[in-house]
Amino acid sequence: MRTLRRTIGLKDGVEVATLFTPHLFSYRDETGLTLEVDPGNPNTVIEAYADIYYLAAVNAWELDGHGTLEDFPHTRGDFHEYAAANPKAFARDLDFAVSALTGKSAKELVSEKAESAGEAVSDPSAGKKKACTWIGRLLRRSS
Repeated sequence: MRTLRRTIGLKDGVEVATLFTPHLFSYRDETGLTLEVDPGNPNTVIEAYADIYYLAAVNAWELDGHGTLEDFPHTRGDFHEYAAANPKAFARDLDFAVSALTGKSAKELVSEKAESAGEAVSDPSAGKKKACTWIGRLLRRSS
């Protein structure tokens, strides 16, 4: 069984619980988030995952009985600030979110995409390097 919960530290050491279940996407309409990504702009990937972390935190908040979306003490901006201020931690968080939501690691998804595009990945560590490079490149561009 994979882990679907993660606690992250927002500004001033505030710990926030997140829960990555399909239910988190039910908050898109209430919050007005589209989670759209522009393939030509890697920053939108980071922004989308910051929004997904926000929704995962709201999901944990409500489902664990702490209150409603209106009672949630953090803003969407808090999660975007966290992503920008802590790129290394957020890279790990991004990998966790991908794994929790898809059941596959980012490196597996990158390897699958490379293979489907006709690029053979014979060395398993090559997939890991591509995944790390891909996520690292995205995070560097957002700084």
